[in-house]
Amino acid sequence: MTLTRQLDALRHFEPGCRLAAFGDLGASIVLRSSSAGGHPQEYLDDLCQQARRGFLALDAAVQAGGVATALADDVLLLAPGEARLFLRSGAGSGDAVLCVCTDAEAAARLAAPARQLLAQLDGGL
Repeated sequence: MTLTRQLDALRHFEPGCRLAAFGDLGASIVLRSSSAGGHPQEYLDDLCQQARRGFLALDAAVQAGGVATALADDVLLLAPGEARLFLRSGAGSGDAVLCVCTDAEAAARLAAPARQLLAQLDGGL
């Protein structure tokens, strides 16, 4: 199954998901996306930049705390009328799945299947 079809399946898994995308955090670009309506590349890349900044802030907070814990692999950004869920690869590749949902509950339901997709991609499937 192509990456685009996998993103389509992820988006259709949760009716509250408006957009599912795959991006490169290092380059801050979205490589593939799925949504009911079209979005300009600038909008998609801005999502990837938001995810990158979110993970940088979380990593800095963990390091500043001096606690030896695993770095967070997800960020939830709440805005009026939507919730943005960003999940990054644990393999350090910079790969990320980015989802825009109607609310935090929809994002929470989407987290596990989005992690599974990211794990499949990390495994080269």
